[in-house]
Amino acid sequence: MLDDGLKSLMALHGVGDTRSRGILIVDDERPNLTVLRNFLEAGYKVHEATSGRDALEIAKNNDLDVVITDQRMPEMTGVELLEQLRLLKPDVAGIVLTGFTDPPALISAINRARVFRFLKKPWQPDDILEAVRQASEHVYQARAIQRLVALLARRTQELDASLEQIKSTQRHLLHMERLGTMGRLAAGVIHDLRNLMISLGYVESVLQQGEIAADVRESVQVGMQGVNNLIQTLEAMHQFARGGSLTLDRQLLPPSAVIKDAVAIARMDLNYRMHKVELRVAEDLPCVMGDRQKLCQVMLNLVRNALQATAQWRRVGIEASRMDGKIILAVEDEGPGVPPQLRESLFQPFATGKGDGMGMGLYMAKLIVDSHQGEIAVLDRPQGGARFEIRLAIAN
Repeated sequence: MLDDGLKSLMALHGVGDTRSRGILIVDDERPNLTVLRNFLEAGYKVHEATSGRDALEIAKNNDLDVVITDQRMPEMTGVELLEQLRLLKPDVAGIVLTGFTDPPALISAINRARVFRFLKKPWQPDDILEAVRQASEHVYQARAIQRLVALLARRTQELDASLEQIKSTQRHLLHMERLGTMGRLAAGVIHDLRNLMISLGYVESVLQQGEIAADVRESVQVGMQGVNNLIQTLEAMHQFARGGSLTLDRQLLPPSAVIKDAVAIARMDLNYRMHKVELRVAEDLPCVMGDRQKLCQVMLNLVRNALQATAQWRRVGIEASRMDGKIILAVEDEGPGVPPQLRESLFQPFATGKGDGMGMGLYMAKLIVDSHQGEIAVLDRPQGGARFEIRLAIAN
């Protein structure tokens, strides 16, 4: 009988009767099958077989709880049948009818075939019925436990998945709260920077009217461009924090135009001139559908990161190419590479491997690339250093 604890668990989780009430009787002598069927079929669905081979075929196509088999049969003994049946249906209980009483041999048979019960001939109908009842209860309990374990394992997985979803939502809410704070801060900073740009614009116009050294004029231009780029980054951050998405000014865009814009701005930085910058732009590249200013902003950020990561007079590569049906915009450096502990969080907000900075540059780059339904990734260069790739779809 099932214990109360198991019954309660089965009721709680809706596990019903796991028995099919199917019984297979196997004997090479048909009169024996007739006798067994006569007192079993009142309470069970009885199947008959006159050989082990036929019994296995019946077992493949029918639901069974118990197999009752004679031991001495030609070609395959009862224990050999149950041994093979164990591979086919491991939860079926086997009862062997035999006149064989050698204990070591019986123990061996139990280990090999997991025989539930041996009944010595001549047997009595009541002995068979009691053995079948006990075997059926055993199968019921074993299957119930198996189903409960499977059900609880599945529920555990579902709970784990739900818990991870809750944690993910919590992280997202915290992330959006921090972005909202950054967005509000950005709005105020943008206002002050625009006022600064007005002043710098006036200074630039005055410098152009006088005989001022070229390096002074260029320094002012670099400063204005830097402030303008910062304003654009902050505006994108503020826009995303406010609405959860970026507005793109999409147009057919040659990849070379994005490279040209980014290099034109980066070239005004003194750090650019202290490196060997190599441009590799493939000819006749198809256009992408994108926002020129925002993609330029991403490339410029990658170029400046590469310049900072690479020692003076070492190489920084800037590339536009086509691979696997995508347009690839890439920046390579000869720096120390991206540390393994930073790689997973590299494109998340407030993650930075620098001693200074807010850790928003690569995060904003990913937001912009994602808004273009593209991908951004970091790879290790075989020669050392890092390679950042932007992968964009070719415009139809």
